[in-house]
Amino acid sequence: MIATDYIALYLERRGVAQVFELVGGMITFLLDSLHQKTGIQIISMHHEQGAAFAAEGAGRMTGIPGVAMATSGPGATNLLTAIGSCYFDSTPTVFITGQVNTYEQKGQLAVRQLGFQETDIVSMARPITKAVWQINDASEIPERLEEAFNLATEGRPGPVLLDIPMDIQRAAITDLSRLTIDVPSAPKPPSDAASIAIWEQMLDSLHQSKRPLVLAGGGIRSGAATELFRDLVHALDVPVVHSLMAVDVLPAADPLRVGMIGSYGNRWANIAISECDFLLVLGSRLDVRQTGADTESFKGQRTIYHIDCEAGEMNNRVKNCHTHISELRPFLATALERTGPPIQNQSWLKQIQDSKAAWPDTDELKDLKSINPNVLMHVISAHSAQAVAYVVDVGQHQMWAAQSLQLDVGQR
Repeated sequence: MIATDYIALYLERRGVAQVFELVGGMITFLLDSLHQKTGIQIISMHHEQGAAFAAEGAGRMTGIPGVAMATSGPGATNLLTAIGSCYFDSTPTVFITGQVNTYEQKGQLAVRQLGFQETDIVSMARPITKAVWQINDASEIPERLEEAFNLATEGRPGPVLLDIPMDIQRAAITDLSRLTIDVPSAPKPPSDAASIAIWEQMLDSLHQSKRPLVLAGGGIRSGAATELFRDLVHALDVPVVHSLMAVDVLPAADPLRVGMIGSYGNRWANIAISECDFLLVLGSRLDVRQTGADTESFKGQRTIYHIDCEAGEMNNRVKNCHTHISELRPFLATALERTGPPIQNQSWLKQIQDSKAAWPDTDELKDLKSINPNVLMHVISAHSAQAVAYVVDVGQHQMWAAQSLQLDVGQR
């Protein structure tokens, strides 16, 4: 089987429904194999950056790595901005770039370029990917493809890039075993002694608190832990503030959903986090837009437990937190099995609701003579019950959307 047929069939086996691309010479064999051998939809974009952002959207919405392809040189480099977005937002994606034939590559020659549009995309993409490889022999492809898909979704998700020269794309692959082995379903997350110990310690502290909060971060979604998270906070009956990346982890009507914190957050949510005496941080890196520059003031005297799968984020900016390194699915499953009775904090919940009533988002620009953007977001929400998702670019409109869109159950 030629390599491009193998790649196409493997993508289909991993559940890829669409491949986003802008056609170019070095990916023509790949696109032909996708069309001839699979039912995968090939979606041609107007620009490679658009293809890469579309792959990010697919990966973010489905949890299956989104796939984008581009030709060598400018096609590959045009992917980089969106690859960076996938890396920083922890979105599972696999990028495949075509490369000039191996015998046209400059190697150690003292020239800038030998083959037409030859460009070292591997070195450029390395700082913003979980892994990046140039394939030098067709026999590498089965293992590298499987590794790419697994790596894109394991731990903290992110992008992986495979750069494949044209002559390697045309070569034969004899090991077809990975095309017939079923992709294993996700096992039930195991409990581990460290998670049990930190959770029991945390529960003691939580029951002693008067004003507890949970801070939900983007790691809940990227860690495929949304349903476990919802079950846990409802079992605990603890109110939830969220980061920008976690705006949709609880629907707007959920009585435990407080609002977004940070520089552009909801005023009542920022008041709540300033007044809480216990904070459980799940899958958030506590960046400067959440905490402000004065991290000592953010920490204050409150007890903070920080759970995340990336060790480098622990006690990075906000110091003296109780930390536990774990993926969120196994940790939340462990916690849910050992939750116990809900927290009795009705006066705290009422205090938050009173604050929300005193500082409504629609009053932030109440003297505005033209359209009030926060009011507009409420109106859009009221007329968008059938919407599956809102797509928001970056700017003030993003912040108004995060502050005031009323997301329903299932909306993203």
